Amino acid sequence: MKNNNQEAKEKRGFTTEVENNLFISKSNVELILLLKSKYPKERTSSAIVLGQRKSEKAIVALCEQLKEENALYSKIAISEALGKIGKPTINELIKNLGIIGNNQHKTLPKMIFNKWSYPLPRDIVARTICKIGDSILVDLNNIFVDGNKKQIYEAIDAIGFISFYSENKISFEMLEKSLQKYCDDEIIKWKITRALSAFPSKKSELILLNILKTSKMPELEWEAIRSLGSICMEVPEEIMIAKSDKNAKVKKMAFLAIEKIDSKRNE
Repeated sequence: MKNNNQEAKEKRGFTTEVENNLFISKSNVELILLLKSKYPKERTSSAIVLGQRKSEKAIVALCEQLKEENALYSKIAISEALGKIGKPTINELIKNLGIIGNNQHKTLPKMIFNKWSYPLPRDIVARTICKIGDSILVDLNNIFVDGNKKQIYEAIDAIGFISFYSENKISFEMLEKSLQKYCDDEIIKWKITRALSAFPSKKSELILLNILKTSKMPELEWEAIRSLGSICMEVPEEIMIAKSDKNAKVKKMAFLAIEKIDSKRNE
């Protein structure tokens, strides 16, 4: 007999490996049709098997279902499937950046992010893109030329995440140019300030120090300090000054950044 927790998970599309294996004998056409099943578990299993097969013919259907999917585990399975299919999905995914769900940053955050790992993008499509890896950084860079603002917002998060966890730093120049181009857009400026934590270099430090010295927005100040804490090996004077900032969150981030830099030097 199933307990209440098991039943709740199944309603949200949770499946077992045994259940997923029952779908292996189905054709890709059948699996694509089952992405529209009224049963969340069938949608989950279909997505998982399509992902295992890396079925490029399922890309459009998976993206369409991602827009509509409400069951948690089914949505995760669809995202994972697209990630496994990989680079062939990128054009379709880019079309959907920033338009699925309502979890994207629409205003600057009111709380600091006090972890030193790079935060996973809030946009479901950006999260999916991150699963593909650095092979799609060129495609993300092109969004700054051809894309709209919603796409640019979420592309920055994906670029920051991928660059932070890979050796590939080819997006730095595009972020630097975009920081100047969109200097009046608070969200883009804040997101790029965060993304620069993925690009340890003297040039990044100078850009971040300039943001810290010239910004009158606490949100930008504490994000610049956090990024500096990630990439600096010595504590800049500007962070020492920020320990006495009138804004409590800026002050807290200054102390956290100093602690982070000191720990790196002691490793």
